Amino acid sequence: MCTVHSFPHNIDHCLTWARSEFEGLLEKTPAEANAYLLNPSEYISGMEKAGDAQARDKLERVLECLETERCESSIDCITWARLKFEDYFANRVKQLTFTFPEDAVNTSGAPFWSAPKRFPRPLQFSVEDQSHLNFVMAASILQAETYGIPIPEWVKSHAKFADAVSEVAVPDFEPKEGVKIVTDDKDTDMSTVFIDDSVVINELVNRLKLCYLRLPQGFRMDPIRFEKDDDTNYHMDLIAGLANMRARNYSIPEVDKLKAKFIAGRIIPAIATTTATATGFVCLELYIQGPERRSQSGGL
Repeated sequence: MCTVHSFPHNIDHCLTWARSEFEGLLEKTPAEANAYLLNPSEYISGMEKAGDAQARDKLERVLECLETERCESSIDCITWARLKFEDYFANRVKQLTFTFPEDAVNTSGAPFWSAPKRFPRPLQFSVEDQSHLNFVMAASILQAETYGIPIPEWVKSHAKFADAVSEVAVPDFEPKEGVKIVTDDKDTDMSTVFIDDSVVINELVNRLKLCYLRLPQGFRMDPIRFEKDDDTNYHMDLIAGLANMRARNYSIPEVDKLKAKFIAGRIIPAIATTTATATGFVCLELYIQGPERRSQSGGL
């Protein structure tokens, strides 16, 4: 997965990453937030009982959704989307190339950025670049949908939208020393700083309880399930924007929305179909072998 997350070298990698980000931001995290909002005490009890990194990650995402990145207006959504652009296509790349400069070498002395790796370049956002604006527009509209925020008509006017995006204050970014970036899926190095998950979980739970008190009564999120075949829902606009901006980071040829739809639409279903087909053949083989063989296999 480190190829998809940090070292893509073809558009399929970019679209796989885009599909994953879409589902994480707009479906899984809002759904997780709703699981908490439905029964806060039971949810917190479950996280405290688990007490592991996965529970910590879920709590961090719920808190992010309900507190640090919570949107209450269309302007909040535009701000969120503009800062996402900066995070995805500028800051993360700056951190990656700070940790691994263009002349970096690996442990054997060979160039780190050798094929198939591509050395990335951060994007400089511009309201004059229509693809930049299209990404921010799609992201802000879908973010608003998850919070049940009405979309004013002016948001879909590119001139007025560009003016609003220009007003967003973007903080300066400085890469940090010592950031761990996985470069090999087989990497099992545990030399990173030890984190006591239970302590962090306790802190997150306390913050979440205070956050809950500030939420409107009955507040719920509206998770978005990816649907590629509706050209008016902005799903493929966001997927294509995510993938193409990332491709631009890595000097990978970009694709139009139609091709992006074809590739992104088959990423998850292809895996599910393969698994179902393999399972079907296993079951068929057991029936061919007869009752004795099936009983030896534990039955069906």
